[in-house]
Amino acid sequence: MVITLVPKNITKTGSVFQYFAPAPECNVCNLKNVCHNLKPGSFYRVVKFREKEHKCFIHEGDKVFTVEVEEQERSIMIPKKIAKEGATVTYRRPDCDDYECKFADVCILGYMKDKSKIKVNSVLQGKCPRDYGLVEAKIE
Repeated sequence: MVITLVPKNITKTGSVFQYFAPAPECNVCNLKNVCHNLKPGSFYRVVKFREKEHKCFIHEGDKVFTVEVEEQERSIMIPKKIAKEGATVTYRRPDCDDYECKFADVCILGYMKDKSKIKVNSVLQGKCPRDYGLVEAKIE
């Protein structure tokens, strides 16, 4: 469990969000270490809202709230040849434009940045229907 600060619209238990990076304005804030103690690019789910609020000059309402979060596994399509449980690999965005595909949301519409390092937690049964040699994997 990680304690962090989030804007009001994310405080509901069960809310999922992706953490990106601190805004330049955060460098002068004395709470920056609590707000930015998450891994860039990772997804988190709020597991507990603590109702403690703090002043913030970049979020709507000039406030952030204390929550407990846990990192979320997510699915992504990766080449079968590198899909090994426990492996850390470099993600390459597939060259595909089939937005009707049942895997589009975890393949071409995913929020994974090209050339990101990812850790493969498990390899699932899903396979690319276009024979691109991709399989579905759960990653951190």
